[in-house]
Amino acid sequence: MLLFAGTAAVTALVVLAFALATAGVVHTRFADEYGTFTRDLAGVIDSVKAAEIRVRFATGSVQNSWKRRGPGAPEDLRQFEADGRIVFPESGDTNIPLMLSLPAARKDDAQAVSRLLAIARGSEEAGVRFAGMMGSSMIVRWNPRGYIVTPAGATVGLLPMPDLSDPRVAAALADRARLLRFFGSGLDGFAGWPRPPHGQPGKLKWLPPAVDPLSGRTYFRVAALAFDGAHAFAAVVGEFEPSELFAELEGREFEGTYTVVDEDGRPVASTSADVPAAPLVARVQARQRRAAVTEITSAYEGGMLTVSRGLGDSGWTLIYTVPWQVIARSVAASVAAPALLTAFAVALLWGFVILFNRKTLAPLFERSERVFDSEHLSRKLIETAPVGLALVKVSDNTVLLESAHMQALEARIGERGGALIGDALQRHAPAAFRKQRGGESVTTDVQLHWPTGDGDAIDVAAKLTPAHYQGQPVVVAAFSDVTAERQLARQLTAAKQAADSANAAKSTFLAAMSHEIRTPLNAILGHLELLERLPQAAPVAGRVRTVASSSRALLDILNDILDFSKVEAGEMNFESIPFDIGRLIGDTVAMMMPLAQRKGLTLTASVDAGLARQYVGDPARIRQVVVNLLGNAIKFTDRGSVSIAVRAQADGAAHRGARSPLVVSVTDTGVGIPADRLAHIFDAFMQADESITRRFGGTGLGLALCKRIVDAMAGMIAVDSAVGRGSAFTVTLPLPPAGVGAGEPDADARDAAPGDEADLRGLHVLVAEDHEVNRELIRDQLDMLGYTSDVVENGRVALRHFNERHYDVVLTDLGMPVMDGYTLAACLRNQGARTPVIAITADVTAAETRRFREAGISGVLLKPMSLTSIEAAVRCCLKRASDPHAASPAAGRAAGDGAVGGGGAGGKAVEGAAGAEGGAGDAGAAGASRGTAGERVPLVLSAKLRGILAQRTAESLAVVRDALGAGDWATIGASIHSIKGAFAMIDQTEVTEVCVRIEAMIAAAAGPDIGAIGRALDELDARVAHALAQLDAAACDEQADRA
Repeated sequence: MLLFAGTAAVTALVVLAFALATAGVVHTRFADEYGTFTRDLAGVIDSVKAAEIRVRFATGSVQNSWKRRGPGAPEDLRQFEADGRIVFPESGDTNIPLMLSLPAARKDDAQAVSRLLAIARGSEEAGVRFAGMMGSSMIVRWNPRGYIVTPAGATVGLLPMPDLSDPRVAAALADRARLLRFFGSGLDGFAGWPRPPHGQPGKLKWLPPAVDPLSGRTYFRVAALAFDGAHAFAAVVGEFEPSELFAELEGREFEGTYTVVDEDGRPVASTSADVPAAPLVARVQARQRRAAVTEITSAYEGGMLTVSRGLGDSGWTLIYTVPWQVIARSVAASVAAPALLTAFAVALLWGFVILFNRKTLAPLFERSERVFDSEHLSRKLIETAPVGLALVKVSDNTVLLESAHMQALEARIGERGGALIGDALQRHAPAAFRKQRGGESVTTDVQLHWPTGDGDAIDVAAKLTPAHYQGQPVVVAAFSDVTAERQLARQLTAAKQAADSANAAKSTFLAAMSHEIRTPLNAILGHLELLERLPQAAPVAGRVRTVASSSRALLDILNDILDFSKVEAGEMNFESIPFDIGRLIGDTVAMMMPLAQRKGLTLTASVDAGLARQYVGDPARIRQVVVNLLGNAIKFTDRGSVSIAVRAQADGAAHRGARSPLVVSVTDTGVGIPADRLAHIFDAFMQADESITRRFGGTGLGLALCKRIVDAMAGMIAVDSAVGRGSAFTVTLPLPPAGVGAGEPDADARDAAPGDEADLRGLHVLVAEDHEVNRELIRDQLDMLGYTSDVVENGRVALRHFNERHYDVVLTDLGMPVMDGYTLAACLRNQGARTPVIAITADVTAAETRRFREAGISGVLLKPMSLTSIEAAVRCCLKRASDPHAASPAAGRAAGDGAVGGGGAGGKAVEGAAGAEGGAGDAGAAGASRGTAGERVPLVLSAKLRGILAQRTAESLAVVRDALGAGDWATIGASIHSIKGAFAMIDQTEVTEVCVRIEAMIAAAAGPDIGAIGRALDELDARVAHALAQLDAAACDEQADRA
C-alpha cells in the first residue's frame, strides 16, 4: 500500500504541474483575444466617428444655408401646399431633391417652409456652400443618405431622390401616416435640446435600427439639431447600414463575434448571426456602466469570454464574445504534446510500479503466506482425510502424525502408538525408508494382510512416499481398507468365468442348431420351388404357395436370430469397400417394389444430387438395414405411400470429401407407433403392441437388429411417429466418400451407352427450351459433340420446325410457355413420328414418370447434363429406335418406369424409384443417362450468357414478387420452374434445391404459406447472387489461366 500511495503522490504532482501549464496557456489565450479586441476597437470607433462627422458636416451646411437664404419662390410654396410634395430636378445646384408634407398634428410656419424649399432648390451661392460641405463628408467613403425634418414633423426633405417609378416607393409615399411615424420616431421633444455653446459641436442622438419605408432596408440613424440662434428649426438625420460599423474590420482575422448593442441591449450590428444571449448582454452592460466609458472590461462566464467597451457618446456598447469551444480547440492544440508526454510519464510510472509489485513484491508476499498456510493445511488434511494417513519417522519407525482414520485402523488391529505399523512398512518397503534428502521421491505400493483383534483379517493397500518433516526424514503413508473391494473382485471373476462358459455353450448350440435347421429347410424350400413350377390343381397350388411362404418366413426368422446373436457376441464383421449409394438404394427399391404394388402403395425414392457418387462402407449391412426398414414400412401401411430419401447432413461436407454423415430416411403413412412404445421400439422382441404379431407377424427382432448394426457402424437411428399418421425412421451413417479417378465413366453411363461406337457427328437435333441461357448452353454442348441443331423457345415453334425439316433426335424441356414438353411429345406421337424424344428436367417424380409414358417420351436427361450423359442418352434412344425388338418394350415403359439419369456432377440414378407399374426398369433400356463423376469442373459461361442469366433471373424474381402479392400461384410456379431449369443446366444445386422447396410449398394440400414462401424467396435471392458470383469467379480464373 505504501508503494502505491507514493506513486499516487508523484502522479498528483505531475498532473498538478500539467494543470498549471494548461492554465498558463488558457491565460495567454485570453490575453490574445483581449489584444484582438483592442486592435479592432479602433476600427469600430473610426466608423462611429465617421458617422458623427458626416451628420455634423451636414448639419453645419444646413445652418449656413438657412442664414444666407431668404424665403423661396412663392410658386414653389403653392405647389408644395397643393401637392403635398415637390420634386426639384437634380442638378449641381439642387441640395434636397424631394420635399414631402406629412399629416402632423401641428402645421409648420409657412415662412419656415418657404426657406426650407429655397435651401432644397439651392442657388449658385447656397448650392456651392451645401455641396462643399457634403463633399467634405464624403471622406468617410459612405454614400450620403438621410433626411431633414421640421420640429413639428410636418415637412421632410429626403436625400437621395428615391425611384418614384417604383410601385413600392409610390405606395410608401402614399402612406403619409407611416412616413410620419418613421421620420418622427426618436425625435420627440428635440426642440427642448439646448443650443450648444458657440464653436462647440451640438448633441447627437443615436437611434436604433429601423426599416426605411421607402427603401425597405434597415438603417441605424444619427440625428443632430440645426439652430437659428437659440431656435432649432430642423433636425438633420443620417442613415447608415449596420454593417458599415464593421467596415474597417474587413480582411482582419478574429475567431469570436463582434456585436454592437444599443442602450436597451438590443443588437444593432453583428459579424455573425450567432449574437450573444440577452442575459449575457445585460450582465456585460451592467459591468460596463460601472466602468469608465473608455475602459475595456472583460470576463469569462457562462462558457463565454466577453470583452467590451462603450462607443463614445452614442450610449452603445461593442461586445466581443469567444465561445469556450474556440478557446478549447486552441488550447488543445497547444497542450497536446505536453499532455501526451504527461500521460506517457504517468503510464510509464504506474506500469513500472505495477510490474514491480506483480513480479517481485506480490510473489514474495504470496510465498510467505503459503509457508504459514501449508503447515496448517497439512495438519487439517491429515486430520480430515477419508483414508488413514501417517507420518512415519525413518530413524525409529514411530508415527509422528496420524489421522482419525488411521487411529481407527490401529484400533481394529489392536495396535496403539504406531510402532507395529512402522515396523511392518519397513519390512515390506525398505527402499522407501532409505531415501535421503535430495533423492528422487518414488511412491511405493504395498499390499498388507493384517489379522484383527476379533480373529478376522483385513486387506490394506498402502502408498509410501519419502519426505522430510521438521528437518528429519519421514515416510508419508496412506492406508485404505480394501477388504470389500477384494472380495467383490473375486466374486466378479467367478461370475465372468461362468458367463463366458454359458456364452460359449450358447454359441455352440446356435451353430449346431443353425446347421441342423438350415439343412432340412433348404431341402424343403428347393422342393417347394420345383413344385411351384409344376402344373397342379388350384387347391394344391395354393397349399404349396402357403408352405413356401411359411418356409421363407421361417428362414428369415432364423437369419435374424443368428445375426442378432452375432451382434450380441461382437462377432459380426463389417466390410469397408467403395459402393454406389444411388445404385444400392435403386436396387433395394426395385426389390421391394412388387410388395408395395401388391398392396396398392406408392413407393418412391430420391437421392440428393449433391452426394458423392461412391462411399466407403459395408453395402451388404446397409442394404440389410434399408430392406428391414422398407419391409416394415410396407408391412404396416395399408394405403398411401412409402418413401426413402438419401441426403447429406446439413453441413453439406459430403461432396467436399470430408467425413460427413449420410442420412437415409424411410417414411410411411401406416398405422404409426404409440408414444409410450417409442422408447422401447428398438429393444429385442419388442413390438408396438401385443397384437402386432397376431395381425402382421414377425418376431420383433428387425428393428433391434437395425439398431445394433447401425451402432456397430458408429451411426445413429431415430424414429418419429404418431398413431394414425405413420412413421419416419432416420439412419445417420458417418461414411467417407470414395476417391473416384478423373475421367472414369459412371457405371450407369456405361450401361446406358450402346455397345457399338458409331460416329454420331452430323446428327441433326431439334431442341425446345424456353430459357435463353439454357438454349445457348445446350447449343454449345451439341456443337462440342459435333451435332447440328436448331434451338427454339417453345413446343409450338418446335412442332413447326419438325414438320418442315428432318431431325434425328428431339430434346425438349418440360415446363415451357405456349406448349410444354409433354404436349410436344404427344403431338409428335399422334402424327406417327417415331423420332426419339428425350425430356430435359431437373427432377423426376412418380407422377411425372406416368406422364412420360402417356406422352411417349423415349428417355430422360437430368440437369445438369454432361457431354457424356447427352451422348449416352442419344446413343441409347437411337439404338432402341432402330431395333424393333428394343423399341417395343421401351414404348411400353416410356422413361423406364422412373429410371432416370442425372448428368453432370454427382447426379444419381434411382432405379425403380418412381413406383410405375413396370417395376424397376433398367436405366439402360429407359434411355436415362448420367455424366461421369470426373467431369465435375466449374462451368464457365461467356460474359454474354452470364449477363443474360442475371437479367432473366432478376426479371423472373420480380414477376414472382408481384405475383405473390396478387396470389397468382400459377405465375409463381412457372417463373420458379424457369429459374430452376436455368440453374440446373449449369449444375447450381444450391439454387435448384430452393426452387424445388418452393414448388412443394405451392403444391401443399393445406394451401401455400405466404410467409414461408416469402422467406424461401429471400433465401433464393441470396443463393442466386452467390451462384452468379461463382460463375463470374470461374470466368476470371479461366482468363487468368489463359494469360
